[in-house]
Amino acid sequence: MYKNNFLANSVRFALIGGVTVAALNAPVAVAADDGAKKVERIEVTGSRIKRTDMEAASPVLVMNREELEATGMISIGDILQTIPAAGSALNTSFNNGGDGSTNMDLRNLGAQRLLVLVNGKRWISSLGSTVDLNTIPTSAIERIEVLKDGASAVYGSDAIAGVINIITRKNFEGVEVSVYGGQNAKYDDGRQYTADITFGSVSEKGGLLFNMSHVTQQPIGAGDRDISATGYSSTADNTRIRVKGSQMNQANQDALAAVGSPNSSGIYDFMAKEGTGVNVGVDQLRPRTGSDVYNYAPDNYLSTPQNRNSFYVQGFYDISDNLRVVSDFMMTNRKSSQELAPMPLTLGASFGAAASRVDIGANNIYNPFGETLYGDSARAAANGQAGYVPYALQRRMIEAGSRQYNQNDTTYRAMIGLEGNINDNWTWSANYIYGQNNQDVLTTGLLNLTRINQALSDNCDASNGCVALNLFGGPGTVTQDMVDYITFDSVSRSGLTMKDYAFNISGDLFDLPAGSVGMAVGLERREESGFDVPDPLTVTGESSGNQRDATAGGFRLDEAYVELSVPVLESLLITPAIRVSDHDAYGNNTTGKVGVEYRPMDDMLLRGTWAQGYRAPSISDLYAGNADSYPTWTDPCNTPSSGTIDLVQNPGCAGVPDGYKQANTQIRISQVSSPDLKPETSESYTYGAVYNPSWLEGAELTLDYYNIKVKDAIGRYGHTTIARECAKGTNPDSCNYIDRDSLGNITDLRNFLQNAGEYNVEGVDFFTAYRFPETSFGSFKASLDVAYVISNEFNGTDRVGVQTGDGGFPEFKGNLMVDWSMGDWDAHWKVRYVGPLNNDYYTGLTPDDIDYYNDLKDSGYRETMDAYMVHNVSVGYNIDGYNTKISLGINNLFAKKPQAEGPTNNEAISTNNFSVTEYDVNMDRFIYLRATTKF
Repeated sequence: MYKNNFLANSVRFALIGGVTVAALNAPVAVAADDGAKKVERIEVTGSRIKRTDMEAASPVLVMNREELEATGMISIGDILQTIPAAGSALNTSFNNGGDGSTNMDLRNLGAQRLLVLVNGKRWISSLGSTVDLNTIPTSAIERIEVLKDGASAVYGSDAIAGVINIITRKNFEGVEVSVYGGQNAKYDDGRQYTADITFGSVSEKGGLLFNMSHVTQQPIGAGDRDISATGYSSTADNTRIRVKGSQMNQANQDALAAVGSPNSSGIYDFMAKEGTGVNVGVDQLRPRTGSDVYNYAPDNYLSTPQNRNSFYVQGFYDISDNLRVVSDFMMTNRKSSQELAPMPLTLGASFGAAASRVDIGANNIYNPFGETLYGDSARAAANGQAGYVPYALQRRMIEAGSRQYNQNDTTYRAMIGLEGNINDNWTWSANYIYGQNNQDVLTTGLLNLTRINQALSDNCDASNGCVALNLFGGPGTVTQDMVDYITFDSVSRSGLTMKDYAFNISGDLFDLPAGSVGMAVGLERREESGFDVPDPLTVTGESSGNQRDATAGGFRLDEAYVELSVPVLESLLITPAIRVSDHDAYGNNTTGKVGVEYRPMDDMLLRGTWAQGYRAPSISDLYAGNADSYPTWTDPCNTPSSGTIDLVQNPGCAGVPDGYKQANTQIRISQVSSPDLKPETSESYTYGAVYNPSWLEGAELTLDYYNIKVKDAIGRYGHTTIARECAKGTNPDSCNYIDRDSLGNITDLRNFLQNAGEYNVEGVDFFTAYRFPETSFGSFKASLDVAYVISNEFNGTDRVGVQTGDGGFPEFKGNLMVDWSMGDWDAHWKVRYVGPLNNDYYTGLTPDDIDYYNDLKDSGYRETMDAYMVHNVSVGYNIDGYNTKISLGINNLFAKKPQAEGPTNNEAISTNNFSVTEYDVNMDRFIYLRATTKF
């Protein structure tokens, strides 16, 4: 990758050829000296003061258009996620929990702490302050600048970890058509297609660029790769029923005892026998075994499908020599989907308040017991059965088919502005941005609990239009009529609107002996409002999916900043900046930044920065409606095997009934927003050096150290912390967030957001590149980009070298690139390296598995995932006579597969038995062909 010198070289090229790289952003050329040629000043990412050199106090990584195309990837988000400084972020390989978007993360600080700009101006984000990079068409991009430093003083909220500035194509003339197609060679899947067309025209007074693009990405099934083909759930495709025998009549007690034995609490745990007969009875049940599980993995996507259509237009017109009007407009429509295994039906109080509403009537034709099974102890008591233990039922509703989540997402953003110059030294700009994102989500395969309650009741028959539901006849006994009666399609809508008003002015204040003092001053107002309207059945809790309330809210943020550039000596430049912000939800805050550039010699730049940063709470943080979650964890008031709870050590469990046994490992949690949140704050330092040896033309080397501390990070207090504090009595107020039923089961725990988290990340980035002298067999360039993480602590726990689910914190990541060109030919070779990672398992592994792991840790095992290395190659040829370029490439040349987690693929802590953020999901040679023609 080119780094630092790319724009400097572009400026030099402008002097020779008269080409302006950033004409739209800088209409005024500033004279370097009287009588000298005019040098175009450009706005470098990280500063609002225009300059002629890309090498600044803050480290910036630049990827040009040629590099983007050489990756063979069609999503700018996927490309950015491969740079060594990138952390784990959402992408289209997230099936369970994904929504078709692709985010970017730096330093593993979270995508919400990275600011995304397009042409130096803020891009529209989500309700959670993350940007879907798939909304920006790759074919319209000229280059990407990645600022790896805090920049809140210059740009405002979210720029804690850094800034992504995407620069679109400018001064383009003619017509360009490009098509692309690729697929996995062995598995014949994961096909991707793109087609785009770009028109451009530039005159003395103005210019126009028009781009249209289409992207198709087809899915890869999790069951089509050995590593991801296994994942077990305790909710099987035949019914699991748990009842307390002593509460039932004598006939049922005898029948249950004839089938099997209860546990120590008198609970029978039975399964419906296999077969498709409609006969039901206790004799059609059997004891549950360890093999009564469901492999959900083959029903899931490994890589999710989507189609994107984008339209982008930008232009400028010179009203006069000193005034230019600029404008751009983008609209992207994305249709994406995820697929999950058929819905698991869970009934009874142990599965939450919604599931507890369902009773199985004594006279229901499919009730094998012939007496009412109550889902809630209170209703049982009201019917004369005090101390009743509610039944618990689980069944994977395979007859209803897989669940589909289909997004129709439309994003558009318009900008109009004026740019002008007051004199040769001062320029100004004013712009207005309006952006809007709307997403409709259609979900199929969900279950209506109200209908299920009716279908299992006493009075369900054809006379009242009810279809009785058979849950006790084994797999296949749920007929299509039953499915039609209890299933429904969910439709939800969400959206965000952004309005941004900005005014900036910059120029030279006065001269010092070492040069001119530059200044930039600006004002900005940003208004955002958003909403999330779930399906009505989801809001009321009648859906088998997680309950979720509606979201509505917004904020206004007014800001002003001042930035200076002070040449203390000819070799020493200091760049201070300060920003004052006024947020209508939380009040005021101020952030500052100071950069230092020192050149002890012409070939070397020593640089450093100190920066404060902040992130304002997002709309979701402040106003999101309550949403259910069902994590797997142990209630600290659960009666231990000794048979009694130590109330001295756990005084908060005093109100829990004696002998309480947690009914289900998955306990309902309500995720709660917090309107009183304050902004997150950060302090960061960077120190580095840039060396461009004059004795070795074409060589470059940079080394940068960073240290970022984030305080008051917004995060959830933690359901286990709330439950533990309540039980131990260390924080009695935590008990106010917990609801229990009469049996002691937690029916709800409200997990709220707070400003309490702390991140402390530290590391070193190294980059070197060398363009070799011309040879008779072509030109060569080699580059190496390495990220070394010293520490990545969250709340005092260092995560370096650890994989957690689909997130990973490698100590080392790196990219090695070699480029070659000769005449009409060019070729590229890239090696991507991810260092080894440790996984910890705390599941019941057998002694035979011990040798599989590197060492024993606590009560579980630690496994080391080997280092991962992928090779990508491509070759291109220019057909001069037709002004056409053909490129052929292979990503993952050696079909490298990630290491599976655990010895049986069932101990994995990630969704697909490997991390989809650190490793490629194709596991195959992906072969692609691109053809581009310009007229």
